[in-house]
Amino acid sequence: MKSYVFSLSYAERTKEKEFIKDILRRYDTNQLVGAGIYVSNNPYNFQLLLHLNFSIDTAEFENWLNENYPDKKRRFNYFHTDIFEAMPSKGYNIATFIDEDSVDEVIVSNSNHIFLFPEKSELNKIWDSDVLKEDFTIFLSHSSKDKPLVDVIFNKLQVHEIKAWYDKYEIQLGDSIVDKINEGLENSDLGIICISKNFLNSSTGWTKSELNYFIQRRMRSGKVDFICLNFDVEHSDLPPLVQEYRYIDMRENDSLDILIDTLKERIGRSRNMLQ
Repeated sequence: MKSYVFSLSYAERTKEKEFIKDILRRYDTNQLVGAGIYVSNNPYNFQLLLHLNFSIDTAEFENWLNENYPDKKRRFNYFHTDIFEAMPSKGYNIATFIDEDSVDEVIVSNSNHIFLFPEKSELNKIWDSDVLKEDFTIFLSHSSKDKPLVDVIFNKLQVHEIKAWYDKYEIQLGDSIVDKINEGLENSDLGIICISKNFLNSSTGWTKSELNYFIQRRMRSGKVDFICLNFDVEHSDLPPLVQEYRYIDMRENDSLDILIDTLKERIGRSRNMLQ
């Protein structure tokens, strides 16, 4: 009799099912006399071990394994008796397989009596759910030449604990600028469009692309998801689409207070909708 132990992925265990099923389909109970898993639910060291016992010469199995599952590596120097001896300290849960149907009954993506924790994809659904989303994220769209003014706005947002995506702090050395900006846009709830002469005359094209993104998003959703701040542009010189929307004139003394009050009201309405 020859035994094999394989380390499989606890976090992505449903992806491992086909590997186990393939083995159970290929070998009958006279050839494969034992198949089961040992599961450690220790959150600091999750383990999913597949144990196989063959009563036949395993050269054919090893060839098949190399051809079809080259990434599945046998765990050497880790024997059946070692697992049993470690059970009191590591608290392994054990399940055996009779046929491929039993694999689906035992290995599930959520919690059960074998796996005490959901797999990674299920946890991601929980952590990323809108129910757990606490605050709006504001995207600051601006010209790099206006950074001194945008710094003042960003600092005001921070004082009032309003989250904001600001490229100055979000894009690090080595990051893809395109990827990071797209990520910021997609994850934002509200855009703050800092309209200025620099914004409208930017040679990079970023500012106009960001403005178009929020205008198109508003047209699709019908929701108010951007606010324009006018730094220094006469109304008649604003883009026609921007002229249609009420904006905050940042040349007014109380402009920052108006912005903060507007954002707090919007955030409050959003939180009430989630409750």
